[in-house]
Amino acid sequence: MIAEKEVRVGLGLIARTFLGIGIASFSLAALGEAKGWMTNKRKWFTDDEYMQGLGLAQLMPGAPTVNLSSYFGYRLRGLPGAAVASICFLTPCFLVMLLLSHLYLKYGEMPVVSGLFRGLGALVVGLVFNTVLDLWRTGVKTIFNWLMAISGFVMVFWLKMGVVTILLIAGGASVIMALLTHRFPALSRWTGRWSGLWRKSELSPKNFDDSTPSPTSDEAGASAVKPSTQDAAVRKTKGATLNNPYTVEYVSAWAKAYQPLNYRSLAGSVFCLSLILAVGLLLIAQRPELMQMGSRFLRIGAVVFGSGYAMLPFIQETVVNQFAWLTDQQFAVALALSLITPGPVTIIGTFIGFKVAGVVGALVGMLSMYFPAWAMTAVVATPYAKAGRVGYFKQVIAGIVATFIGTLVVVVIKLTTDTLVDIPTMAMAIGAFVVQRFIKIDTIWIVLGGAIVSLVVFR
Repeated sequence: MIAEKEVRVGLGLIARTFLGIGIASFSLAALGEAKGWMTNKRKWFTDDEYMQGLGLAQLMPGAPTVNLSSYFGYRLRGLPGAAVASICFLTPCFLVMLLLSHLYLKYGEMPVVSGLFRGLGALVVGLVFNTVLDLWRTGVKTIFNWLMAISGFVMVFWLKMGVVTILLIAGGASVIMALLTHRFPALSRWTGRWSGLWRKSELSPKNFDDSTPSPTSDEAGASAVKPSTQDAAVRKTKGATLNNPYTVEYVSAWAKAYQPLNYRSLAGSVFCLSLILAVGLLLIAQRPELMQMGSRFLRIGAVVFGSGYAMLPFIQETVVNQFAWLTDQQFAVALALSLITPGPVTIIGTFIGFKVAGVVGALVGMLSMYFPAWAMTAVVATPYAKAGRVGYFKQVIAGIVATFIGTLVVVVIKLTTDTLVDIPTMAMAIGAFVVQRFIKIDTIWIVLGGAIVSLVVFR
């Protein structure tokens, strides 16, 4: 047996990792950056485990990238890990947005910001396109998942369905498919890859070679595991005949440090999170404007599903129409600044908070926006991961994730039509895509280089 509980990822390493992710993450490209760190550089999670985490991040309200950092941090080191991961992920974008907010509100329109927005906006399109391709390759492997991804695109692009409706349809279709596969095993060909459609019994247990030894720590930084453990994570195939989409090549750090479901620990986490929320509300209650902003941002962050972009209309209604903290023009500038800074688009809460109450307001605006979904993700992380070891549950989540990936194609199309308006912006997007995909330069250097080019070309 593996000494699973002896494996422990340090909080310092978690902090450095998510700080690096936060620095290099722009818009939805953060999903690709996180995947690269979690599955390739650190090998803390396998591709399958990462996609399960992405599924939960999308199921929760709020910004998926923040939910994802909360989930990964909690799975590695519990509540302290979730706090460290999310804080370090958000710190770079908070500081950059704070600086840009100060410069804009003090010095006016700043033409340099317009040039940076135009160039970096185009660069982000290339990074996001590369991210969607990577996610598609990882999360859309089976015939059924291809159908779900295409359905997700259709439901958003042509049918204009809301995110809750899409999640209900995707979840229902995935559950039905899992039940039908259990009742009619022949349908397993449709949950295999395209090549498996024309073969018989390709996913049959007899095709597994349990006598093949599992990878050792010398092979992937992981300890040897019996084929019967860790959901058969390291089973190999005879030749190249088996097309099992859930087969992985190593045992992740999370699997070796598996945390069993402990209801006492879960109750303790709920108590701690409730206490943090209560203390936070007591502190901001000392200033009416902070209480007004904080309470409304908490409500928006807790009930709005469909990524940060879905939260923007509710934020605008609150800060422009209801309380007149910003004008329509200032809100448009704040949105532009949030797009050229790393992190999720909802970092716009930092600009709003700074305009309302300075640095303290910026901190309250950001934390209030992200705390509800962050806390909910941390609470359900362990039960969700435990359920994720069940084959049928994994199939359902895979279907939902595939649908979500299909909807991301719509985001790419919208970003492309809104941003790539001339040859220079097209060149920026194509250059960013080619450099990240084929030259394998870290994203941070792509962004810094893109910023310099933007200042020269779009001044």
